[in-house]
Amino acid sequence: MMSADDTTTRLLQELSDAKAWPARFKLELDSGSDVSHEIGEADKKIEGLEKRAKEAMKRLGCVSPQTRLIYHGMADMLINWNAFKDSLG
Repeated sequence: MMSADDTTTRLLQELSDAKAWPARFKLELDSGSDVSHEIGEADKKIEGLEKRAKEAMKRLGCVSPQTRLIYHGMADMLINWNAFKDSLG
């Protein structure tokens, strides 16, 4: 069974990984690849990560330092993702 710290660490890593997806998709788009399906799947994963992050923050409470880390990870991921999607037109 995973501890709360392990769960938080894994969630933070997933948020960080997802933050990098737009750069990878941009490279693939720039090389002429059709990644529209992958972008759609990533969009669903982003929504899931956001939901998990919100649940974790609620569970941890507002005074936990881990809540702040999750909030910033989620915000960074969402900013990058939404900027990328906006750039698609």
